[in-house]
Amino acid sequence: MNISPKRVLGVLFSIGALVLLWYISSIVVYFLVSVIISLVCSPILRLLDKVQIKGRSIPNWASALVTLVMVFVVLTSFFSIFTPILAQEVQIISRLNLDDMYAAFEGPVSFLEEKADEYNIKMDQEMENRDFVKSKVLGLFDLNQIPDLFANILSGLGNLLIAFFSISFITFFLMKDRWIVGEIINAVTPDKYLDKVLEVFEKSKKTLSRYFIGLLTQITLITTIVTVTLSLFGVRNALIIGFFAGLINVIPYLGPIIGATFGLIIGITTNLDADTTIFVLTLQIAGTFATVQLMDNFIFQPIIFSNSIDAHPLEIFLVIMVAGQVAGITGMILAVPAYSFLRIVAAAFFSEFKVVKRLTKDV
Repeated sequence: MNISPKRVLGVLFSIGALVLLWYISSIVVYFLVSVIISLVCSPILRLLDKVQIKGRSIPNWASALVTLVMVFVVLTSFFSIFTPILAQEVQIISRLNLDDMYAAFEGPVSFLEEKADEYNIKMDQEMENRDFVKSKVLGLFDLNQIPDLFANILSGLGNLLIAFFSISFITFFLMKDRWIVGEIINAVTPDKYLDKVLEVFEKSKKTLSRYFIGLLTQITLITTIVTVTLSLFGVRNALIIGFFAGLINVIPYLGPIIGATFGLIIGITTNLDADTTIFVLTLQIAGTFATVQLMDNFIFQPIIFSNSIDAHPLEIFLVIMVAGQVAGITGMILAVPAYSFLRIVAAAFFSEFKVVKRLTKDV
């Protein structure tokens, strides 16, 4: 079998391009983050395109600049609100006495111990039930490494600033010159596939824009509900608990557990001097997260994501589970947008297959 030199060069060029992308992976990440931001901001850009001043439309550079300033204002507001709270939380955590905290759970722990002894239940073969429960409770609140965590975050501010300015620069030009990505696709795509690839690009842009806007809507809803509910219970730092819960919820299934654990730790450690007993406070926080999670599973996710990517909730669930098995947490986070993109590609290039036609009938 004769292999043309042109094909060999094409393969070598592709391998070289992949190796190069691997070495500049941080820049690739900056570009992808910028693309996501531009997709989320696309409704604002479209709205600004309709605005006219003295019969003239707003220039693209002005629309991009206004949109980017709005993003900066949101981020600045976020840091101005949460940075003092986080600093205060680190100080509180560093002064905690875990034995005093455990004493607050003495009643429930004694009840569990009595029931275990009554039914002859041995929780651990090498430890008494009381010691075993105490070790588990204190293990949940082993916060000695948290100040070190914040120190590591602060030490990485240099890289964070580089990323911030890089993403800002790339995002501005993606929003100003919206033809850039299309031109890149046009340059690297063979002519015979160009029409279908451009069709995939346009559909993907609309679908992913709806998805990321839906994701922001979900984060906002969870943040609002958790914050308002915990505030009504008198829990301090309800806003930071609610925002973290909404943000970490982007990790399917595992995120809510992390959010609830964080909420319990922050809620209990910053409310030790409150009138409400810690046991009641724990029930209030845990009940809030359980209720919000039920609302998210049965209301928010089916409505928001099923409509944004036109897929059945069961379909989304299976895709997320498979992605989690293959690529862990990262796979679970990227599962829905990646699946949305693959459906669009399959509809454009493999529509003659029956299974593809069934899966992509709404694309």
